[in-house]
Amino acid sequence: MRHEVEVDVEASPEVMWSVVGDPTQWPMLSDSFLKVEQREGDGLAVGSVYLVRQPNIRAMPWTVTACEPGTGFTWRASVPGVTTTGSHQITPRGDASRLLVALDQTGFLSRAVWAMGGEHYRALVDREAATFAGAAEHRAR
Repeated sequence: MRHEVEVDVEASPEVMWSVVGDPTQWPMLSDSFLKVEQREGDGLAVGSVYLVRQPNIRAMPWTVTACEPGTGFTWRASVPGVTTTGSHQITPRGDASRLLVALDQTGFLSRAVWAMGGEHYRALVDREAATFAGAAEHRAR
């Protein structure tokens, strides 16, 4: 199961990365996150682990699986039967940028989990993309 949102942002990729590149600051930007706390690693890098708490979802550790500073990162969380992958990618668009936020769920229970919570997950991803874009545009002013 996959849900993705692309948003054109009137801010440079550098400014967009200043928003996306520090997950511990996300709860101050978006109500999609209640708490994001780094548990392992030093900054956003492959292998770093963050404890993420979102509305109506139990706190889960997310491990960074790919990271290209300034461009984006991917992280993954797993529970028995479901692996969830989140991606945040920034592409240049002239002096501005485009933000892609995607959520993928795989595993033998993913269809059941998506059937029960997919609407909630989609709403969180939609709000995350919109508020991150707004925060970057505000910083760019």
